[in-house]
Amino acid sequence: MATLNQKWQPKTFEDKLIFQYSVKNPGNYYLEVPIGSSRGNGNWPKKSGIRRIDVINIKNSNSYNKIFGQKEFSYDDFQKTVSNKSVELIEAKQKLNRLVIGQVIAGHDMFEREYDVQDIEMVILCSKGDPALEWVCEKRNIKVEIINLTNPEKTI
Repeated sequence: MATLNQKWQPKTFEDKLIFQYSVKNPGNYYLEVPIGSSRGNGNWPKKSGIRRIDVINIKNSNSYNKIFGQKEFSYDDFQKTVSNKSVELIEAKQKLNRLVIGQVIAGHDMFEREYDVQDIEMVILCSKGDPALEWVCEKRNIKVEIINLTNPEKTI
């Protein structure tokens, strides 16, 4: 599967996890999607701060992927694009930990409210797992992808 990255190139460790995941999973990937602003559609209380979800993948059956950097899409265009779609809400961290589990859960609820999307699959990308926390994720229906960046062919 080819990935079309017109402007975006992976730079950080998390970017590299996202890129490797995108190679094997079809969709249109939107990076750093905003949630929580009182100026958005979520009807958040005043003084609510903007947070960003690492990636929203709008699943498709194409044989290629497209990755949109934060500056390559507008809030309004994204709002229209994501309407009535199945999405993966993705958080990427070097290690699976309680922080990233909390981020993906809070991100799910806030994204659902902000964009009125009902079919959201939570995904955590990491290079190092933890059996106890993987159990927590399984219990909460959070998909964990452990990606070996030193040898991507050996990804679990």
